Amino acid sequence: MIRGGVGILPPKEALLSTKTISCPVETEDSYGVYANAFRVMQDGSDAVLDFCVFSEQDNAAKTVSRVRVPPSFLSVILSRLRDAVEVTEPDGTTTLYVMPEVTGLN
Repeated sequence: MIRGGVGILPPKEALLSTKTISCPVETEDSYGVYANAFRVMQDGSDAVLDFCVFSEQDNAAKTVSRVRVPPSFLSVILSRLRDAVEVTEPDGTTTLYVMPEVTGLN
């Protein structure tokens, strides 16, 4: 169960049934938006992932992308991230802001 950004993930072998698909993905004009802050919330039966831009000067954040998924999908996302991305130690010049834990939409 996910609450306020904390979750218990099943072992990799216990992930949801998945189906690998091959299809075109439209990416024209969708370069992406920079985010330096992140938060996870639960809203009813959905997990909500917010990617934000935080300004230290204004002490405020703006959501640049919000994704709603069933909480059971988070373990699949985490597994794919671990398999696809090599995480290196930060170089000390970039700060990643972790938003406070919240319940419901903020």
